[in-house]
Amino acid sequence: MGLITISDHIHDIAENSINAKAKNVKITIKETDDKFYFSVEDDAGGIRPEILEKIFDPFVTTRKKEIRRVGLGLPFLKQATELTGGYTKINSEIGKGTKVEALFYKSNIDCQPVGDLTGTFFTLLLNNSLNWEIERCLNEECYVITSESIKTYLGEIDSPQKMMVLKELIEELENSIKT
Repeated sequence: MGLITISDHIHDIAENSINAKAKNVKITIKETDDKFYFSVEDDAGGIRPEILEKIFDPFVTTRKKEIRRVGLGLPFLKQATELTGGYTKINSEIGKGTKVEALFYKSNIDCQPVGDLTGTFFTLLLNNSLNWEIERCLNEECYVITSESIKTYLGEIDSPQKMMVLKELIEELENSIKT
């Protein structure tokens, strides 16, 4: 396994929302020259209090034991953010949903690279079973991409050609905020 990046953490947390049967997931990214903040918010029904209080323990998982014995995503994220002087927070309300927030200080020598956000967004947006909203800001420049806007623009992503157009669209959006 290669170097873990911040985009890998985003993908992992978003996968938790998918696995929890969320219908709507909002990813917010606010990046500056020194900070990288992200949140993943879902409507999957929340995390039970007894699980929430142990959520950062790497030896606690809600997955079936035969699949994986430990849940490493959140403990690794917490460790990665705190190594930079940042934080990981989780707010969850039963019946409503969960919001995971993470802040990295990019100037810290221990900060992981941002990684391939375009690839992460592309992979997540291919999941047609839920509604995505991704808000991405780099300094003062921002864009928003949603499942709804993609369906309006491309219809269902049901061919390699449409997948290519989606990937190019995300790349264009990402490039538009880097100039």
